[in-house]
Amino acid sequence: SGDQKLNYAGFSYGTYLGAHYAELFPANTGRMVLDGAVDPSLSLGDRASGQAQGFETALRTYVQQCQSGQAVQEGQSCPLTGDTDAGLQQIGDVFTSANQSPVPSSDANRPVTGDDMKQVVSVMLYSPESSWDVLNEAFGQVVNQKDASAFRAIADRLEAQPLVNTGANIAINCRDYQVEGDMATWKAQSKKVQKASPRFASTFDGAELGCQAWGHTNPQPSKKLHAKGAAPILVIGTTGDPATPYEWAEALADQLDSGQLLAWEGNGHAAYTNSGHGPCVTQAVDTYLLTGTMPKKGLTCHGKQ
Repeated sequence: SGDQKLNYAGFSYGTYLGAHYAELFPANTGRMVLDGAVDPSLSLGDRASGQAQGFETALRTYVQQCQSGQAVQEGQSCPLTGDTDAGLQQIGDVFTSANQSPVPSSDANRPVTGDDMKQVVSVMLYSPESSWDVLNEAFGQVVNQKDASAFRAIADRLEAQPLVNTGANIAINCRDYQVEGDMATWKAQSKKVQKASPRFASTFDGAELGCQAWGHTNPQPSKKLHAKGAAPILVIGTTGDPATPYEWAEALADQLDSGQLLAWEGNGHAAYTNSGHGPCVTQAVDTYLLTGTMPKKGLTCHGKQ
């Protein structure tokens, strides 16, 4: 468009790209918003560990909302009994049981495994909490009727329109990060992640081992980015974000010389692209991108406000 500087809004992995651009070309960096931030100083193993814990925390929030009735539509009931820990254990037991003995669905030839269910749950946790009642229906069918038709329907939609290209995702991650550690350290880390994230550890385990086996990695270690001389950069973190935990946004805003953090108290992945946010987030982002005026420092946006 002939712009002299790059005005940029990056989301999730886009924040990693944007932060590296600002580091390489600070004088060319215009109005930049990095939402759902990745901490560029993390190793691939630490990033995977953080995501496993992020999804575990988000699942806990879902269970709490389900049991309190917040994530339950009229006429529905929460299929998870007992306290939050008991509800999480129930979900883990459903995953384990379905892996051992897949649950029948509307398609007699395609029962649903625990790994299938876990993928569906992961994607639903990306979504705003207003859509979490879908999980109540799916878990309710499995728990009460031994029927995984709802899980099958969602899994089929995801297969038809996947969130990411898995092959490209693996290749890009491996080329972005240096492989660190060895089998001994990876086993120790695996045990640590398993303890912190019993339900999701297996999803994120072995990232560095896979890259090592492939043989294509980044020769440079991860590092903090400062983007010295760049225009103000607005970094946004969602407190209940499973995929890019809020702590990563805090870290990136702190690293960037001109970084400023905006917190959104909400659930799901990112803020501006999340339908759960309200005018506070919209106004902060739009005003900066359109006029160059940053929001007040320390601003926290709450839910739909």
